[in-house]
Amino acid sequence: MFVLTKAAVLKCAHGGIVATKNSQDWVRIEGDPLLVDDDPLHRSIGGCPMLTLTTPPCRTTVAVDEASYSAFVHIGGRRLCLDGTKGTTDWSQMGTTPFSVALVAQKFVQCGG
Repeated sequence: MFVLTKAAVLKCAHGGIVATKNSQDWVRIEGDPLLVDDDPLHRSIGGCPMLTLTTPPCRTTVAVDEASYSAFVHIGGRRLCLDGTKGTTDWSQMGTTPFSVALVAQKFVQCGG
């Protein structure tokens, strides 16, 4: 599995873009910092077109699946984010609308799950 950098693109199921923000800055690939655990959590989502009369569009990520992180490789004690990163957004009251990686943005460094 490829590791994620700040240049990765994550999207909600409706096509909205999840803002990426890195919490560590010292390990990089092609100048882009690697993402570590909790970096995809509570991130804003822009451009989600799914607006209904009762539900606003996806605005933020609310949960990240544990399988999104490497069990083996850590930076500063925090697990690396992998290309299988996924979780849920705040779109529905049940928090079941998914987000996932749309573009890894680097094809150099891989890591075991």
